[in-house]
Amino acid sequence: MLLLISKWSAWGGILLLLGAVLATTADVLARKLLGFTYQGTIDVVQLFVLSAAFLSIPYAFISRSHVAVALFTDKFGPRGQSAISLLASFLATVIMAAFAWFGFGHAAMQMEYGDVSQTIGIPIIWYWVPVIYGSALSSLISLVMSSESICKLLLGERSLT
Repeated sequence: MLLLISKWSAWGGILLLLGAVLATTADVLARKLLGFTYQGTIDVVQLFVLSAAFLSIPYAFISRSHVAVALFTDKFGPRGQSAISLLASFLATVIMAAFAWFGFGHAAMQMEYGDVSQTIGIPIIWYWVPVIYGSALSSLISLVMSSESICKLLLGERSLT
């Protein structure tokens, strides 16, 4: 279930990134060819790029596609690699949970103040929603990965399947 949710989130991130590219391209073409610019393009592109990043991070966690230093970890046996994986997953859980927790606090504060973007007035809460969602989902995925690493470490197996 987490895999499916993170895949759909990543696809949403891809679509938002495509939207950012199209908005930027349209703005540049309008400026060069027609002599005008679309008001608020920067606000929209910032929102789309930020959202794309945080919607894609959970899939990177669940597919284990983050950068790893294999030169260092390959020197350890299966249990050593599981211990390193456990440490990395635990740290990721804590860090991503902290992002979600503190992000929620900041989002609530900015929502209370009624903060909006500078150019076209997009409510700032829309910038926080993908940060909180992506961080919380990444934290949950990392927690599951931590439990898998504990099982591998205790059982001495390379894989649970």
